[in-house]
Amino acid sequence: MQIQAKGGSMVLDYYPIKDAYNNTIVDQFLRILTFRGETQTKRIVSSEIMDSEVTDRVENYGYKVTEYHTIPQLHTQQL
Repeated sequence: MQIQAKGGSMVLDYYPIKDAYNNTIVDQFLRILTFRGETQTKRIVSSEIMDSEVTDRVENYGYKVTEYHTIPQLHTQQL
């Protein structure tokens, strides 16, 4: 899922993730924050956090859902 602020300067992308064995991790997402075309942060968030953030930004700050990402991104856990 992708949401954008008015004017498109702030973009949040949420991608499903998969492990090294190609298994989709259903309750976690890769969250990428981009400001004016530059990536600011990348992190893994739970589905609850994603839902909460999307709902808050769409309902309270006028963000728009602009895309739905369905291809899982590879995530390897660092030890």
